[in-house]
Amino acid sequence: MSDNSKKNSGKTINFAERKKTINNRQSQASSHKNVVNDNRVIQYDINKMREQINQQTKKKMRFFSSDKSPLWVKLIYAGIILVFTVLVLAKFTNNFGIVKKSNIPSRFEYQSKNLDTEDTVKYESIIETRLKNLISSDGDIEVVTSSLHKNDKYVFADGYFTYPNDSDKIFFDATIVSDKLTSLIINGYNLIK
Repeated sequence: MSDNSKKNSGKTINFAERKKTINNRQSQASSHKNVVNDNRVIQYDINKMREQINQQTKKKMRFFSSDKSPLWVKLIYAGIILVFTVLVLAKFTNNFGIVKKSNIPSRFEYQSKNLDTEDTVKYESIIETRLKNLISSDGDIEVVTSSLHKNDKYVFADGYFTYPNDSDKIFFDATIVSDKLTSLIINGYNLIK
């Protein structure tokens, strides 16, 4: 043991000095990393920026126009969706004219279908003036209303007219709603639309 102690007697390690040198090296290295001594402005490459924008727009375009299905398939799908939405909207707004069960009363009440003389004359004159305006003739046509009856606010009439110097009867059907002629059918043709 005495030999080992003589060999190492001049080689003592001073730990305090060694620690200071290590700390100085680390502080110098970290100070150089955080401090920027350069005042230059680095310009971003415009071409790279344009390329990034183009890639982003291509990704968006790929989302909207996928090449997986042809155009005619997309049109068929769009048509089906359109028909479905129209049917759903028509169902909720009752645009088909279908009477809902809730609107039909559970028991109907009696309403007279006969018209008094004043109303009969009024409706006959409405039909006659409108018929004379719609039909062209050489003279005055004769209009005869065979029957008139009403159903709530609707008045239904049928009759015939004859041209001057002609004995053939031409029959018509008419519908009047709120003192306005809404339908006039002669030989299958509706003259009022």
